[in-house]
Amino acid sequence: MKLITRERSSKTILANKNDFNYAVQVTRVILRMVGAWPIPRFGSNAERIVIRLQNVVCFFLCAFILVPGLLLIFLKVRDVKRRIRLAGPLLNCSMGCIKYSLFLYYGKQIQSCLEQAQQDWQNTTNSSDRKIMLSKAKTGRKFAIFSAAFMYIGGLSYRTIVPLSKGRILTPMNTTIRILSCPSYFVIFDEQESPAYEIVLIVQFFAGLLTYSMTCGAAGLAAFFIMHICGQLSVLIGKLKHLSDMTEPKDRAVATLLADIVEHQIRAKNFLTQVENTMRFIWLVEIVGSTLLLCLTGYYVIMEWENSDSTAMLTMFVILTSFTISLFTNCYVGQLLTDQSIKVGLTTSTMKWHHLPNRWARTLILVIAVSNIPAKITAGRMIEMSLPTFGNVSRSIKIIKTSMAYFNLLRKFIM
Repeated sequence: MKLITRERSSKTILANKNDFNYAVQVTRVILRMVGAWPIPRFGSNAERIVIRLQNVVCFFLCAFILVPGLLLIFLKVRDVKRRIRLAGPLLNCSMGCIKYSLFLYYGKQIQSCLEQAQQDWQNTTNSSDRKIMLSKAKTGRKFAIFSAAFMYIGGLSYRTIVPLSKGRILTPMNTTIRILSCPSYFVIFDEQESPAYEIVLIVQFFAGLLTYSMTCGAAGLAAFFIMHICGQLSVLIGKLKHLSDMTEPKDRAVATLLADIVEHQIRAKNFLTQVENTMRFIWLVEIVGSTLLLCLTGYYVIMEWENSDSTAMLTMFVILTSFTISLFTNCYVGQLLTDQSIKVGLTTSTMKWHHLPNRWARTLILVIAVSNIPAKITAGRMIEMSLPTFGNVSRSIKIIKTSMAYFNLLRKFIM
């Protein structure tokens, strides 16, 4: 009998471990690709050396975009419109570099959050609770895949299709140039000559891969952590309903279940606080940067429309959609968390507490009070991640794009 029990226990632990790996798989692959996934505490020295080399290469890629781009803006370009045109790729790369640095800085805290989530999976022995958590994990995984698909398609097509489709261009100075996805000024060599042009184009492609991986990684971790908390709150709702539906409540059974409910609620609240403290600046950079990039991309769409460049305009539309989806993913999962916490409060408020013994019914007062405070996730403790926030950003972008359109129309009439 003990052998059968041990076998079932080992199978449950293995299944929970597989479910955790399934939930975090997409984000882990993306972040490991650029060396931003936290180093395991018991990782080998060879693994640590490889990750540190990845970090050095990634910072070199960031510098390869930022330094020549800034030199071009401040040393060679005098036209304001072209400076605005060059600001988008540099801002995107700066965002990626900042998020990459934050991922490395908060690596231990992220690892601690992941270990806490894994421990929650290991503590789940009830099959119904496991199904609930797996359902939420699948939702977070779908968000990560959806965001990554659009971001990689839009961003990497901008790094390849746009420069290659334009070919060689004759400038007003009667010189032939080839377009780069991130125009740059290299002091020590001419990027227009072969094979320098091809090398720069390839390096810029990998720099773009790093930048878009950080955007996907931030969105994926947001979806994983927040949906894990939603899963824990759903399990808490199940425990509350079980307490409410007890037909013959006994002191020992009620006390055990109430202790489990309080412990589970505190654990979920502490995990939410830990996640927010760890990820708040990453999410702040993501939301503020994505908002600015959406405004700039909308302006670029208008400019490409004016130039009648259908290929570039289509690519810009895809990038615009990608950043919109990335911003929507972060805000939507935050809204799901708030909605789930409201369900917990509603469940506690509608419990059949009057069926419980008096002393146990009184202990529910604090549980009900805590449950009726909606859980919210914020970016930098300044911007609430919710659908109203996404709506406000969308309205602001529409106003900016409309202003840009009227500005271009007015400029045409004046000229």
